[in-house]
Amino acid sequence: MDKFKAMSDLVADAEELLVKLGNSASPEVKALRDKVEQSIDDMKSQVRSKVRIGADAAQELGANIVEYAQENPWVAAAAATTVAVAFIFLAMHQRERRWR
Repeated sequence: MDKFKAMSDLVADAEELLVKLGNSASPEVKALRDKVEQSIDDMKSQVRSKVRIGADAAQELGANIVEYAQENPWVAAAAATTVAVAFIFLAMHQRERRWR
């Protein structure tokens, strides 16, 4: 997540710099501005692509888990029981710690 934040901050800073530069008449500034704008667009496109890939992978994983649970209901029941027992244990442990 830190990489994403750093990339997001860099893009925001570059966009802010472009706004502050305005529409400079200098050919060098204009060329650099165009280059930075293209880099920002490329970076945003890459981020969107990575997010899309991650969302697709999560959706596929979820579908696989549901399919496995439907084919093996005893595994799903055992997992649910384990999670329930863990929550009960944690709740009791937290309650015990409060009374000390």
